[in-house]
Amino acid sequence: MYSIEPVPLPHAGPSDIFLWRVDFVFDASLDNAAFVPLSDEERTRAGNFRRHEDALRFASVRVALREQLARYLGIAAHAVRFTSDANRRPHLADSNALDFNVSHAGAYGLIAMSPERRVGVDIEHHSDKFDWRSIAALTLDPSEAAWIERLDVEQQLAAFYDAWVAKEALVKTTGVGITRGLQHLTVLPRDSVEVMLRNQIPEDMNEIAARWIAAPEGYSACVAWSTKTFAR
Repeated sequence: MYSIEPVPLPHAGPSDIFLWRVDFVFDASLDNAAFVPLSDEERTRAGNFRRHEDALRFASVRVALREQLARYLGIAAHAVRFTSDANRRPHLADSNALDFNVSHAGAYGLIAMSPERRVGVDIEHHSDKFDWRSIAALTLDPSEAAWIERLDVEQQLAAFYDAWVAKEALVKTTGVGITRGLQHLTVLPRDSVEVMLRNQIPEDMNEIAARWIAAPEGYSACVAWSTKTFAR
C-alpha cells in the first residue's frame, strides 16, 4: 500500500524544532488509503487544483503534517483540526501546544514544527527558464542584486533562490511579515548556513532567526524561527 513517510532532516536551529521532507509520488491516486486522514474540506481543496501534481503536493503535505501533529498530541490523524488566523496562517484549532509551517515545490515538501516557538519554512525549485532579474525589484535589496550580478552566471540563479527562501521563511515565521516587501530584507551575501539580516532590521524581524538547510540538488530551502519562546 502506498504510504507517506516524511524524512527527518537535520538542521542548525534549536533542538525543539522538528523538520521533515516529504517526497512526492506523482502517480499516486488521491483515492489511496494513505489520504484517508484528510477532512472533507481538504479533499475539496485538493479537487479544486487543475493539475493532479498540485493536488498531490497539497494532499501529501497535509497528510504528513496531520500524522506528525497527531503523534505529538496523542490523537488520530483524522482528528486533528485546523483553523486560520486573521492573516490566513493555519494553526491548531483545539490547542496552542504546537506551531507549524509547510512549503512545497517541485518534487518535495517541507514541514517544520515546534512546541516552543513560531516557525517558518520555505523550499523552491530552481527553474532554468526563470529570469531572476524580472522580479529582482520586488524581492531583492539593490545591494543584493548587485552582489548576484558579480557572481559567475551559473551561480546567480542559486544565489537568488537562496535569498528568496530565506526571506519567505522569515516572513512566514512572523505570521504577518513585513508590510514593505521582501526587497526590504537583506540576507545576501551568504557566507554560511546562518542567515544574517544585514543593513537595518525591520521591527517585526528583531526576534527572528533562520538557517539555510541542505536541499536536494536543484532546490534551495530555509527554516526560520522566533528566538522568543512561547509564554506558558
